[in-house]
Amino acid sequence: MIETTISAPCGQLTGRIHDGAIQVFNIDYADAAPFAASAPVADGPQSGTRRCEPERELVLTVTAPAGPADASYPVLLWIHGGSYEFGHPSEPWTDATAFAQAGIITVSLGYRKGLEGFWRDSQTETYRAIDDLYLGLQWARRNAPAFGGDIDNITISGQSAGAALALTLAADERTRGQIQRTIAMSPAFSLLSGSRLRRTLAGIGVGRAPSTEVFSRADERRVARAQKLVSASSPSDPAIGPRFDSFAPTLPTMVTATSEEFFSEPPVVAMDKLPMREWMARRYAKGHRGRGEFPTDAYAERPMGNVISDSAIRSYAVKVAERSVAAGLDVWAAQFEPGEGLGYAPAGRTSGAPHCIDIARFFGMKEPNHPFHQVAVEFIREGTSRMPRYNDDRKVTTFAGADAQAVEGIAIDAWAAPRQLFGA
Repeated sequence: MIETTISAPCGQLTGRIHDGAIQVFNIDYADAAPFAASAPVADGPQSGTRRCEPERELVLTVTAPAGPADASYPVLLWIHGGSYEFGHPSEPWTDATAFAQAGIITVSLGYRKGLEGFWRDSQTETYRAIDDLYLGLQWARRNAPAFGGDIDNITISGQSAGAALALTLAADERTRGQIQRTIAMSPAFSLLSGSRLRRTLAGIGVGRAPSTEVFSRADERRVARAQKLVSASSPSDPAIGPRFDSFAPTLPTMVTATSEEFFSEPPVVAMDKLPMREWMARRYAKGHRGRGEFPTDAYAERPMGNVISDSAIRSYAVKVAERSVAAGLDVWAAQFEPGEGLGYAPAGRTSGAPHCIDIARFFGMKEPNHPFHQVAVEFIREGTSRMPRYNDDRKVTTFAGADAQAVEGIAIDAWAAPRQLFGA
């Protein structure tokens, strides 16, 4: 491992060279007082040789090819997930070294999480976290060329909450012409409206009129308690974060989901063993925007696993695809399914397809031979894909299995059940 220094417009950046990649961790790109607007940090030297410093949120990590700085590498902006409450841009399992080895610069963006990032006093205000990420985009556009980046070839991507944030930022009018395409993996938008969140906060004693001013004057423990109680009010969906209602796609998009998003969660497994599991699933659907016909056959084996996964993730994946097609945009869709080999999930190695199984396959470090990594590389470089478009008969490319054992296939209308139940 070799230390290196990059001369960038923001100042001298000290990082490391390892496995053919330059990495500069935890670069401060913005600063903000609690619950206040963020602003760019002053230019100056920064050292980024330490990977994870979770207490620092307004930071980013750059992973770039250890090649000539006068190259023209495509740029990937990565936004981590974590229910809008957790996560960090320097997490080891999102190491972008394999992308650097493929000639891609990755800028992994941090943002303010929890109520500080996602409380707003009115629906017309922009979330502070989105404003943070916008500043991160501007940092990348200004400084990526110092690493050899082509700022006219930027892809924005994220997983789960990060996917919803990537889509939201890409649709922001301020970013028009600054991003060329999006990759949204298992997008997870918030269920609670602003009014419901306000009522929830009032009900747990934050005050009759919760506001940015109230939160900015509150001590950290009170804000943390409020966040914990808000999260508990919506155990299966994010309680905070952007809603899908106003999403208006403007860019070519690759959208993915898994076939077993939350099947392996212990409470879901337990509910699917109960005799009244279908009745419970029907009730759950009605309480989570399920206004269409209940897909009895598709949900037969795992009704609760399916309805929770569809409500929280796959309904948004199909809505992104359908709304993009309606806007005349190219869309490619993929689904990860169980198969041979053991993939990497938060709970450990598995042959299944739970939530987050896609991350290792996207980044290509732990599963370097998985075909989806090459699909992602092609899309980031060229803006196109060998996968058939979703626009053509709702075709979804399936990836069953882990790493080199993955089998690629095509399914027609793989997301028919969530489209039928939750609409498009």
